[in-house]
Formats: sequence, C-alpha cells, structure tokens
Amino acid sequence: MDLTTGIDQVERNINTFDLRTALSSRTDLMIGLSLAALAVLGLAQRGGAEPLEVPGLLLATAPQVMRRAYPWLTVALTLIGAVLIAMFPLAPGPWLLPVLMSGLLSFYTIQRRLERRGAWIFTGAVGLFLLGATGFAVVNRTAALAVVAVVAAALLAGVTSLADVRRSRTEVRKAREDNVETLRKQAAMAERARIAREMHDIVAHSISMVAVQAETAPYTLKDLSEEAAREFAEIAAAARGTLTEMRRLLGVLRADVPAETAPQPGLARLPELIEQHGGEVDLDVVGEERELPQAVDVSAYRIVQEALANARTHAPGARVSIEIAYRPTLLALRIADDGPGPAAPEADGPGHGVIGMRERATALGGWFVAGPGAGGGFLIQAGLPLE
Repeated sequence: MDLTTGIDQVERNINTFDLRTALSSRTDLMIGLSLAALAVLGLAQRGGAEPLEVPGLLLATAPQVMRRAYPWLTVALTLIGAVLIAMFPLAPGPWLLPVLMSGLLSFYTIQRRLERRGAWIFTGAVGLFLLGATGFAVVNRTAALAVVAVVAAALLAGVTSLADVRRSRTEVRKAREDNVETLRKQAAMAERARIAREMHDIVAHSISMVAVQAETAPYTLKDLSEEAAREFAEIAAAARGTLTEMRRLLGVLRADVPAETAPQPGLARLPELIEQHGGEVDLDVVGEERELPQAVDVSAYRIVQEALANARTHAPGARVSIEIAYRPTLLALRIADDGPGPAAPEADGPGHGVIGMRERATALGGWFVAGPGAGGGFLIQAGLPLE
C-alpha cells in the first residue's frame, strides 16, 4: 500500500464505516477507552475546561478502538483532535502522556501497513506536521503543544526504526515461506516426473508385447485371411508408432536424469528391502496375495521403500511394522514406527519422502495419510485402487 492509496482509503472508510467491524478487536477497544479515560481524567485534575478541550482529547485518543479495522480514519480523527487541542493554551499535565501514546500508536499502525518507501514518505509528512505544530506553538506561546511536538518528533525516529525492523522481519519470513513452498512444488514436480518415467517403462512393455504379437500373428495363426493380416499389420504399426511417441515424451521427462536400466521392483522384493533396512521390521500380509497391476505393484513398493528410509532417518533404531492388506478393490498399506514421532519429513530416501508417497498414491486415484500415530511414533497409510 502506498501513501496515496492510504489517503483514498480514509474516504472509503468514512463511506463504509461499520461499528461492529471497528470494535472487532477487544484489545484495541480496551486501549482506546483506557487512553481516552486517562486523558479526560488528567484534564479534570486541572479543573475547568474549555468547550472543545474534552472533545479534542477524545478525538486524539478514543479512535484507537478501531485502529486495526480503519487505520487511516483513526489517524485522521487523531490529527483533528490534535488540532483542537492546539487551539487552547493547555499546560502540560497527566493528559499529555495518553495523547502522545495514541499518536505514536496510530503512526506505528500505519507504518506497519505501508511499504518501505511509502512508510518513509508518511514519516516525512508527519515530521512536517510536527514542525508546523512546533512553530505554531512558539508563535502562540502554547507550551503544551510545543512539548508534545518536540517529544513526538524525538520518538518519531524510534517508532519508524521499530516499524522498519518489524517490516524487514516480516519480509524475511515471507521470503522463507515462499522459498519453502517453491521447494515443495519442485519436489512434487520432480517426483511426478519420476513416477511418469516408471509408468512409461510399464506401459511401454505392454505396448511392445502388443506390437510383437500383432507382427507374429500372420506366421503363427493358420488360414489367416488377407483382411485379418492387414488389420494385424495396422495394429503392429500403431503400437510401434505409440512406442516412438512415448520415447519422445520420455526424453522430455528424463531431462538430465539418467534412465534406470534395472526392472522396476514390486512387492515380491520386499524381503530384500527389509533386509537392506537393517533394523527391526515386522511384515504382516492380510488377505490372499494375488497378482497386482504393475503400476500398483511398483507404487506400493516405492511407498514402503520411502517409509523405511524416513524411519531410518528420523527414528533410527525404532521398530517398524508393515501391514499389506489385499482387499477386493484396494491394496491398503500401513507403515508405523515406535519412534519419537517427528514432524512429517519432506525429502529423504530415493524419492521425496512424504511428497513422493502422496504423489504416487494420488496418481493412481488412491489416498494417502501421514502423521503422528495415536500411540506415538509416525504412521503412514495409503490405499491404492486395483481397478
């Protein structure tokens, strides 16, 4: 927000003012009422007051009740109150501190909402206002206003520096959050590309089988008509063309990542994976084992692999239990450890940790949940559709 936008917002605030919104913060409500009460009580100690002195003090303090909802309107009303106070030769007294605190609080609120350039422009404008107020006080011998102006000017630099420090911290925190989000998206994209490469190998193998069978059909089938032979030839040509297009697609997906030449692993290799893990691992298979779609088989293996890698990194020495449940339409995975239950890891093991496991499950139309277990440790659950 720049200074010009802020000035325009004062008019919008007046036109759209809503009391319930303005008083939405209990803290601001207490601050505004307390400052107004202290200012009026401080003036009452002097005894006798001009007709506009009390309204001036109230305008200079009470608007703090809505400083968060309507910051620019609060500043405008505070300045009007300051002008009314300046019209009377008030002697410095207890009323001065709440008025000064109200002005600085309004100033700080605006400073926090402006960008750095707009904040310094606003500071300069307030400085000029205080300079004019000091000159007015000297000419009219208004001691109270002179004191307020001088003290406020002295504190102005401090408040500006404080707001600038807070703004810098906010910017740094926002930059870190943006960086983390960027890294998270990059990890997800990298994992999707990795999954796509694996799916390519699976699909390419199936299409290759179609091409080979279509090409050999005329030689293995007896009494094949010419029309059927042409159809088999067209099927073989279409399959070969599809393989060519898939290789081009794979060239884009692989980028600078070297291709994996080894066959994609499945659940049949879990005993080998558990042995490589080295820790205590319990494997429980529920239901009747059966042949799985290759994409499900590979993804299930990769999810268990990532879960074991995360357990080894974040809960070394913890006991891991793996449950694989064969259900009619779903393969359910449950991997739990009895470690201290750390926050969900994001990038460990061969893939990208929780990000990779979630991407694999959702890519197959399944679901994935990870978090602290009910009895401690870390729990990972996934469901992979079989159809």
